Amino acid sequence: MKTGVPARVLGRRVAAVLLLVLAAGCSSSSSVQFRCTPPINGGLLLTVDVVRATEDQARQIQSLGERWFYDPMRDTMRDRITTVTFPTKDANGVCQRDIQVSAEGKDKFLLIIADYKFQSPDLSKQIVSLPADRWKGKTLKIAVHDRELSVETQ
Repeated sequence: MKTGVPARVLGRRVAAVLLLVLAAGCSSSSSVQFRCTPPINGGLLLTVDVVRATEDQARQIQSLGERWFYDPMRDTMRDRITTVTFPTKDANGVCQRDIQVSAEGKDKFLLIIADYKFQSPDLSKQIVSLPADRWKGKTLKIAVHDRELSVETQ
């Protein structure tokens, strides 16, 4: 008399569980929701990069500060960057953008870098660096103000 689950069914279940575990550990998606409070950037178009980075890359980007937008490193990381732009308001009179950011296991940080006309004395208001536990699989709400960004995670 046989009892239990047949080996082929058990094997499929184990494979399915492993795939779920691998998918959860290696990749996840985050939602980034930008909302503006006009006026922004002294009335000029604002460019914001959302960058998935390793720890070393995050350090390098932070050390570049506002020079990031003109540094060759930016070109080498194009596949890890989503660029969004904000006019004072779009055709509908709204200043907002929503993007999805996918992540891989090596993506340890998410940086949000704004190219403001006027630099803030507090660079963390224009270059936000979030470790994986604050962005992977989460919804980020980014408030875009005249000269700075603020972040709320959910």
